[in-house]
Amino acid sequence: MAKTRTLNVRITEKQYEELEELVGRGEYTSMGEFIRELLREKFDEFASYLHSKAERDREIHVPLEKYGKSRGLE
Repeated sequence: MAKTRTLNVRITEKQYEELEELVGRGEYTSMGEFIRELLREKFDEFASYLHSKAERDREIHVPLEKYGKSRGLE
């Protein structure tokens, strides 16, 4: 089982009421579950961003040996 940590955040009264409503309707089992889902989605988006950035950077990457040769460093 993953080790967990507690995080305290401040949100607006309106956000809190909206969270209460989501939980009350049964869309989430708790406010914490909603926050965890948001974090998972954001981390997934960030991982996708890093992957696409690495693909773009690969296209412009110059191998070290080639760079050295272009600078007369053989």
